[in-house]
Amino acid sequence: MIEKDYEFIIKIYEEYKFLYKELLNQVEDIRNQTVLWSNTYLEMYPFQYELNQLPKPKIYKNEPKCKEGIIVNNLKNNELFYSFKAENKGWGSSFIINEDESKICLRFISEDDKMILSQVYCVRYNGILIQKVLFYTRDDDMEEETFMIDRYLYHHDNNTIQTIMRDGFFEDKMNILPTRKFRFEYTNGDVSIYSKQLKKDKQYVEELLYSTVQVKNYDRT
Repeated sequence: MIEKDYEFIIKIYEEYKFLYKELLNQVEDIRNQTVLWSNTYLEMYPFQYELNQLPKPKIYKNEPKCKEGIIVNNLKNNELFYSFKAENKGWGSSFIINEDESKICLRFISEDDKMILSQVYCVRYNGILIQKVLFYTRDDDMEEETFMIDRYLYHHDNNTIQTIMRDGFFEDKMNILPTRKFRFEYTNGDVSIYSKQLKKDKQYVEELLYSTVQVKNYDRT
Protein backbone atom coordinates (compact mmCIF):
# COMPACT_ATOMS: atom_id res chain seq x y z
CA MET A 1 0.00 0.00 0.00
CA ILE A 2 2.72 2.49 0.99
CA GLU A 3 4.79 1.50 -2.06
CA LYS A 4 1.85 2.35 -4.33
CA ASP A 5 1.46 5.75 -2.68
CA TYR A 6 5.18 6.34 -3.07
CA GLU A 7 4.97 5.51 -6.78
CA PHE A 8 1.92 7.76 -7.10
CA ILE A 9 3.68 10.86 -5.73
CA ILE A 10 6.86 10.09 -7.69
CA LYS A 11 4.78 10.30 -10.87
CA ILE A 12 3.53 13.74 -9.78
CA TYR A 13 7.08 14.84 -9.05
CA GLU A 14 8.40 13.67 -12.42
CA GLU A 15 5.47 15.21 -14.29
CA TYR A 16 5.93 18.71 -12.86
CA LYS A 17 9.67 18.78 -12.07
CA PHE A 18 10.60 21.23 -14.83
CA LEU A 19 7.25 22.96 -15.42
CA TYR A 20 7.77 26.06 -13.29
CA LYS A 21 7.46 28.53 -16.19
CA GLU A 22 4.32 26.86 -17.52
CA LEU A 23 2.68 26.93 -14.09
CA LEU A 24 3.73 30.54 -13.53
CA ASN A 25 2.20 31.58 -16.87
CA GLN A 26 -1.08 29.94 -15.86
CA VAL A 27 -1.38 31.76 -12.53
CA GLU A 28 -0.36 35.12 -14.04
CA ASP A 29 -3.43 34.93 -16.29
CA ILE A 30 -5.83 34.67 -13.33
CA ARG A 31 -7.78 37.87 -12.68
CA ASN A 32 -9.77 39.23 -9.71
CA GLN A 33 -7.59 37.48 -7.17
CA THR A 34 -7.24 38.22 -3.47
CA VAL A 35 -3.80 38.72 -1.93
CA LEU A 36 -2.90 37.85 1.66
CA TRP A 37 0.45 38.18 3.39
CA SER A 38 1.71 35.75 6.02
CA ASN A 39 4.89 34.83 7.87
CA THR A 40 4.87 31.25 6.53
CA TYR A 41 3.00 29.20 3.94
CA LEU A 42 -0.72 28.83 4.58
CA GLU A 43 -2.20 25.49 5.59
CA MET A 44 -3.22 23.03 2.90
CA TYR A 45 -5.35 20.98 5.29
CA PRO A 46 -6.56 21.17 8.92
CA PHE A 47 -3.97 20.63 11.68
CA GLN A 48 -1.07 20.61 9.20
CA TYR A 49 1.10 22.77 11.42
CA GLU A 50 -0.02 21.22 14.71
CA LEU A 51 0.87 17.71 13.52
CA ASN A 52 4.36 18.89 12.59
CA GLN A 53 4.76 20.92 15.81
CA LEU A 54 5.10 24.23 13.99
CA PRO A 55 3.45 27.56 14.84
CA LYS A 56 0.41 28.45 12.77
CA PRO A 57 0.83 31.13 10.10
CA LYS A 58 0.30 34.75 11.08
CA ILE A 59 -1.80 36.59 8.48
CA TYR A 60 -1.40 40.32 7.93
CA LYS A 61 -4.31 42.57 6.92
CA ASN A 62 -2.01 44.95 5.05
CA GLU A 63 1.17 44.43 3.06
CA PRO A 64 4.13 44.50 5.48
CA LYS A 65 6.75 47.15 4.77
CA CYS A 66 9.53 44.69 5.59
CA LYS A 67 9.52 41.76 3.17
CA GLU A 68 11.89 39.59 5.20
CA GLY A 69 10.27 36.21 5.87
CA ILE A 70 6.98 37.23 4.24
CA ILE A 71 4.90 34.95 2.00
CA VAL A 72 2.62 36.44 -0.66
CA ASN A 73 -0.53 34.32 -1.05
CA ASN A 74 -2.86 34.53 -4.06
CA LEU A 75 -6.45 33.28 -3.72
CA LYS A 76 -9.39 32.98 -6.09
CA ASN A 77 -12.85 32.46 -4.57
CA ASN A 78 -11.12 31.85 -1.20
CA GLU A 79 -9.01 29.04 -2.70
CA LEU A 80 -5.22 29.37 -2.51
CA PHE A 81 -3.58 28.77 -5.90
CA TYR A 82 -0.16 30.43 -5.73
CA SER A 83 2.26 31.68 -3.07
CA PHE A 84 5.86 32.81 -3.03
CA LYS A 85 8.61 34.33 -0.88
CA ALA A 86 8.24 38.11 -1.06
CA GLU A 87 12.00 38.71 -0.97
CA ASN A 88 12.79 36.32 -3.80
CA LYS A 89 10.53 33.86 -5.67
CA GLY A 90 13.57 31.64 -6.13
CA TRP A 91 13.67 31.01 -2.40
CA GLY A 92 10.27 29.33 -2.56
CA SER A 93 7.26 29.39 -4.89
CA SER A 94 4.23 27.12 -4.51
CA PHE A 95 1.44 26.22 -6.91
CA ILE A 96 -1.74 24.56 -5.64
CA ILE A 97 -3.71 22.39 -8.05
CA ASN A 98 -7.24 21.32 -7.10
CA GLU A 99 -8.55 18.16 -8.72
CA ASP A 100 -11.72 16.10 -8.16
CA GLU A 101 -10.30 13.84 -5.46
CA SER A 102 -7.04 15.51 -4.55
CA LYS A 103 -5.21 18.77 -3.84
CA ILE A 104 -1.58 19.04 -4.91
CA CYS A 105 1.01 21.57 -3.72
CA LEU A 106 4.18 21.94 -5.80
CA ARG A 107 6.99 23.92 -4.15
CA PHE A 108 9.87 25.12 -6.34
CA ILE A 109 13.24 26.58 -5.39
CA SER A 110 16.09 27.99 -7.48
CA GLU A 111 19.12 25.79 -8.14
CA ASP A 112 21.86 26.87 -10.56
CA ASP A 113 19.57 29.61 -11.88
CA LYS A 114 16.81 27.08 -12.64
CA MET A 115 13.55 26.65 -10.73
CA ILE A 116 13.42 23.00 -9.67
CA LEU A 117 10.61 21.16 -7.93
CA SER A 118 11.71 20.56 -4.33
CA GLN A 119 8.62 19.40 -2.42
CA VAL A 120 5.26 17.84 -3.24
CA TYR A 121 2.23 17.61 -0.99
CA CYS A 122 -0.79 15.62 -2.13
CA VAL A 123 -4.03 15.54 -0.11
CA ARG A 124 -6.31 12.73 -1.30
CA TYR A 125 -10.01 12.80 -0.52
CA ASN A 126 -12.84 10.32 -0.17
CA GLY A 127 -15.81 12.59 -0.76
CA ILE A 128 -15.23 15.60 1.48
CA LEU A 129 -13.05 13.70 3.99
CA ILE A 130 -9.27 13.49 3.79
CA GLN A 131 -8.24 9.90 3.14
CA LYS A 132 -4.49 10.40 3.21
CA VAL A 133 -1.79 13.06 2.89
CA LEU A 134 1.39 12.33 0.95
CA PHE A 135 4.63 14.31 1.24
CA TYR A 136 7.74 13.97 -0.88
CA THR A 137 10.99 15.93 -1.17
CA ARG A 138 14.13 15.21 -3.15
CA ASP A 139 17.67 16.60 -3.29
CA ASP A 140 19.38 15.21 -6.40
CA ASP A 141 22.73 16.80 -5.51
CA MET A 142 22.79 14.99 -2.17
CA GLU A 143 21.07 11.90 -3.60
CA GLU A 144 18.49 12.12 -0.83
CA GLU A 145 14.73 11.73 -0.81
CA THR A 146 12.12 11.76 1.95
CA PHE A 147 8.61 10.34 1.79
CA MET A 148 5.80 10.36 4.36
CA ILE A 149 2.18 9.30 4.31
CA ASP A 150 -0.55 10.16 6.84
CA ARG A 151 -3.57 7.82 6.77
CA TYR A 152 -6.81 9.05 8.36
CA LEU A 153 -9.41 7.11 10.38
CA TYR A 154 -12.69 8.78 11.39
CA HIS A 155 -15.41 8.32 14.01
CA HIS A 156 -18.40 6.89 12.16
CA ASP A 157 -21.02 8.85 14.09
CA ASN A 158 -19.79 12.39 13.34
CA ASN A 159 -16.87 12.06 10.87
CA THR A 160 -14.38 13.68 13.25
CA ILE A 161 -10.78 12.47 13.03
CA GLN A 162 -10.10 9.52 15.32
CA THR A 163 -6.47 8.69 14.45
CA ILE A 164 -3.81 9.49 11.87
CA MET A 165 -1.09 6.92 11.18
CA ARG A 166 2.20 8.26 9.77
CA ASP A 167 4.76 6.11 7.97
CA GLY A 168 7.63 6.76 5.59
CA PHE A 169 11.40 7.12 5.29
CA PHE A 170 13.88 9.95 5.82
CA GLU A 171 16.59 10.84 3.26
CA ASP A 172 16.96 7.22 2.15
CA LYS A 173 14.55 4.35 1.48
CA MET A 174 16.48 2.19 3.94
CA ASN A 175 16.02 4.73 6.74
CA ILE A 176 12.47 3.72 7.67
CA LEU A 177 10.72 5.95 10.19
CA PRO A 178 8.95 4.28 13.14
CA THR A 179 5.18 4.40 12.69
CA ARG A 180 3.73 7.43 14.45
CA LYS A 181 0.15 7.49 15.71
CA PHE A 182 -1.77 10.71 16.25
CA ARG A 183 -4.86 10.27 18.44
CA PHE A 184 -7.57 12.93 18.64
CA GLU A 185 -9.75 13.63 21.68
CA TYR A 186 -12.76 15.97 21.77
CA THR A 187 -14.05 17.50 25.02
CA ASN A 188 -16.65 20.29 25.21
CA GLY A 189 -15.68 21.64 21.81
CA ASP A 190 -11.93 21.48 22.49
CA VAL A 191 -9.50 19.29 20.54
CA SER A 192 -6.44 17.51 21.91
CA ILE A 193 -3.92 15.64 19.76
CA TYR A 194 -1.71 12.94 21.27
CA SER A 195 1.33 11.43 19.57
CA LYS A 196 2.76 7.94 20.11
CA GLN A 197 5.99 6.72 18.49
CA LEU A 198 8.68 4.15 19.25
CA LYS A 199 11.57 5.84 21.06
CA LYS A 200 15.29 4.97 21.02
CA ASP A 201 14.83 2.90 24.18
CA LYS A 202 12.27 0.76 22.29
CA GLN A 203 9.42 2.13 24.41
CA TYR A 204 6.18 3.55 23.07
CA VAL A 205 5.37 6.83 24.80
CA GLU A 206 2.21 8.86 24.20
CA GLU A 207 2.63 12.62 24.54
CA LEU A 208 0.25 15.55 24.30
CA LEU A 209 1.12 17.28 21.06
CA TYR A 210 -1.50 20.03 20.87
CA SER A 211 -4.60 21.24 22.67
CA THR A 212 -6.99 24.06 21.89
CA VAL A 213 -7.36 24.49 25.66
CA GLN A 214 -3.66 25.31 25.90
CA VAL A 215 -3.96 27.74 23.00
CA LYS A 216 -6.89 29.54 24.64
CA ASN A 217 -5.03 29.80 27.94
CA TYR A 218 -1.94 31.12 26.17
CA ASP A 219 -3.98 33.73 24.29
CA ARG A 220 -5.41 35.06 27.55
CA THR A 221 -1.96 35.84 28.97
